[in-house]
Amino acid sequence: MASGRTHEIINLVALPPIVYYFSPYDFSFFVGGYLVGTFLLTPDIDIYHSKPVQRWKFFKFIWKPYTKFSKHRGISHIPFYGSTIKIAYLFAIFLFLYFIIYWTANYFNIKLPFVIKGENEIKALLLNIHTISFFFGLVIAEFVHIVVDIIYSSLKKLRIIR
Repeated sequence: MASGRTHEIINLVALPPIVYYFSPYDFSFFVGGYLVGTFLLTPDIDIYHSKPVQRWKFFKFIWKPYTKFSKHRGISHIPFYGSTIKIAYLFAIFLFLYFIIYWTANYFNIKLPFVIKGENEIKALLLNIHTISFFFGLVIAEFVHIVVDIIYSSLKKLRIIR
């Protein structure tokens, strides 16, 4: 299996041709998603002591349950599905924290400046072109990572590399 640094370098080298050939409509959010997918939400996030988990600094504890649930080269290494699971996982944590803050504020009768008013606001956020571009950037970064793993493993089996 290629090292994390190798994955990062290959992902960064692959970014310009990917952007050139795909020509994403929302360039900045696509590239942002791609970089987040390369450095923070890689398929290797399922290894608790990996560099991507360590980059979360104080918030790395968030990934402890995920690493217990997903073994390496498991869910995280399935294209599209891995990104969806990681985003859903983070979204569930966000919603949990949001509702704790919301209920606490209601209990103490505090007005919040950020209140989700319903299902339509969540749909609008999720179906926004920026969100979709960001997500596809994540998926493409994940796909490049997985292709590198497959090529590296194949070359190793053929004993071309050690």
